[in-house]
Amino acid sequence: MTGATPLGLRTALRLDPGHLPAKWCVNVGPAGRPVQEAAIYMDDDGVVVRRHLSGLPLTMTLPFAAFEGVSVRIEPNVAGDLVAHVELHHRDPALSIPLTVTRDMEAAAADWQGWSDRLGLPMLLVSTSGSVERVGPKVAVPVGEPAPRRRHASMADRRPRFLVRRKVGAAGEMPVLRDWREIISYE
Repeated sequence: MTGATPLGLRTALRLDPGHLPAKWCVNVGPAGRPVQEAAIYMDDDGVVVRRHLSGLPLTMTLPFAAFEGVSVRIEPNVAGDLVAHVELHHRDPALSIPLTVTRDMEAAAADWQGWSDRLGLPMLLVSTSGSVERVGPKVAVPVGEPAPRRRHASMADRRPRFLVRRKVGAAGEMPVLRDWREIISYE
C-alpha cells in the first residue's frame, strides 16, 4: 500500500472539516487494473461515491455510521518523504474515503482531530502492518444508583393517575322514594 491510498490517490489533497458539503475526485483501481475516476460528494448526512464498476455506473450512499472512524496512516513515498493519509476508515479498504493526503504532519494531525470531532467518529491509527488501533480516551458510561420511581408508578395498580389528585367524595343521606310513579306521557 506504499504510495497510494486504498482509492489510488497519489497527489496532495486537503479537505477542510469546517466546510461541508464538499465534492472531489480520486483515482480508483486495484493493482494491475486500469485506473478509473470516482466522484465523491460529502455532506452532513453521509458520503455519496459515483464510479464505474465493470463498465456500469455505480452510485453508493454511505452514512457516517458505516465507517469505523477517522484514521491516519503515515507512509513513506517514492522520494522517501513521510506522507500522512487521513481518511474515513471502512472495514472494506476499497470503501475508505481519503480526506487529507499531505507531507505536513501538523496539518494532518489538525485535520484528523477536526474530522473526528465534526463527524462524531473515533480517531483511529493504522500501523504499517495494517492493524487499526483506537486513539484517545475510552468512553465509559457512568452507572450509578437508579433514580427513585415516580409517585404515580407505585399507585398504577389502584387508580388512574389523574384521579390521584382528586379527593374521594362523601355521600350524604340519600332520599328514599316511596310513592313514585313512572312519568311517561301516553298521548
